[in-house]
Order: sequence, then C-alpha cells, then structure tokens
Amino acid sequence: MKLKKIIIILLAVFAFQLPAIAQKPSQELNDQLWEAARRGDAAAVTALLDKGADVNAKFRYGATALFKAAERGNTEVVKVLLARGADVSVKDTFYGATAMTWALDHNHDDIVSELLEKSPQSVDEVLLTGARENKIGILRIALAKGGATPTALTSALVAAATSDKKSDEMVELLKKAGAVPPLEIDAATLQSYIGKYKGDSGRETNITLKDGQLAVVFPGQQPLVLMALDKTSFKPAAFDGLSFTFKLEDNKVTGLEFKQGATTTLLKRIEETKPQ
Repeated sequence: MKLKKIIIILLAVFAFQLPAIAQKPSQELNDQLWEAARRGDAAAVTALLDKGADVNAKFRYGATALFKAAERGNTEVVKVLLARGADVSVKDTFYGATAMTWALDHNHDDIVSELLEKSPQSVDEVLLTGARENKIGILRIALAKGGATPTALTSALVAAATSDKKSDEMVELLKKAGAVPPLEIDAATLQSYIGKYKGDSGRETNITLKDGQLAVVFPGQQPLVLMALDKTSFKPAAFDGLSFTFKLEDNKVTGLEFKQGATTTLLKRIEETKPQ
C-alpha cells in the first residue's frame, strides 16, 4: 500500500513537471533564432521567441542573437530582441565585445541609439568612439543621450582635437556639452618624462611628445596621445581602462607604472648612454 502511494505521488510530480519540460527551449529553436537574426527577419524572430526560443541563448564564443543583429545592421530585429529582454551587457569570450561594440564598429547609428537606451552606462564608450574615429553621428547620439562623465568629455575633446582627421565641428559640439581641456602640465615636466622604459618581462615602451602632448608608443604601434589626470598620472585620451603613472625619486624620474584593468606593471627607465 505504501509503495502504491509513493508511485502515485511520483506520477503526480512527473505530470506537474511535463509542461516545464515541454516548454524548455530546444537548441533547434535557438539555432533558428540566430539565423533569423542574421538575415534580418523580425517576424521570424518574434515567432521563434513565442515558441520558446531563448532570447539570450549563447552561441560561438558566448555571442547572442543580439550580437549578430547589431553586426548586420538589422535594426528591427534588434528592437524585437530588446523588447523581449535581450541582455545588452553580455560580452563574448573572444574579443570581450558587446553588441554595442559591433554596432559601433559597423557604423549602425540607429542600433547604437537603441542599445544606448537600454545601456545608458555605455555613453562614455559611444562618446569616445565617435571622437576617436571621427564619427560625428555617433558623437551626436552620445551627447543627445547625456550622462557622459567629465573625464570622458575631456578625453573626447582631446581625441577630437588631436586626431589625424581633426574635426572643428566635433570640438565645438563637445565644448558646448561642457567638455573642458585637460590639466596643463608645464613643458619642462613633460620633457622630463620622455624616454624609454622597460619591464622585467622585457616589455618596452617609449614616451615622447606629439604636437606638444605627451604620447606613449608601444613597439609596432601608433603613438597614443595622453592626457594628464594630475602632474604624474596620465591616460590615453581616446581610451579608458589604461593609465600611466611616472615614479620619481629625489625629483628624478625612475620608472613608469602601467595599469591595465586590474593588472599593474612597473617599467624601469632606461638611461641611454651618450656616445663618447
């Protein structure tokens, strides 16, 4: 009798779980969602989501359907995915990129605007991309959204003013938005930082001057113009996430602390020997 009761209970639990099992999104539905997003079929995307496809299903390198729609410029698909709960903060495992990264990289201004509505914290990234890459449409989207940090506004101003394709229009737009020039460091101090620096791992970098601005040059790379945060600390004008702090002993520059995210590397200054 007890066994019969147990069986009845187990059958009841199994029956209760059947709808959940039946509704579980299948990989086939998710794969179809990816393809529909890729080809820009908003109606198919909607239908597949209604059938149970996972709007945040992960594909190669952790990318989602939103990535592919943003990359391809499929605005209507992006709107559907966002309305159905697509996560704009997802980063892939290869580039560390987001859907916003792809939209910016492919100049899909409408999609950048849509994503920014869901991810207002991305405004600094959008602003700097516009200034750095001379994309005035992207810059206008960021300024219209508002909320950029003072540091980002200043960085964008420096990037726009020092770009190879300098845009006076961008500079004026940024100034009207409240961007102010960075802290000015006297020429003698800047001159004292110029030189070669090397880490224990062999990593090297050169500090030089470019158009009166301090710049960092990694081997094989173009110079990155720096802006001052204070008298010894600088960051690339066009990027966030990097900082450079000069180390002094008895008023003499002895090294350079390079910080990237949570990683800090100390580079020692190499004293160049003068020919006899």
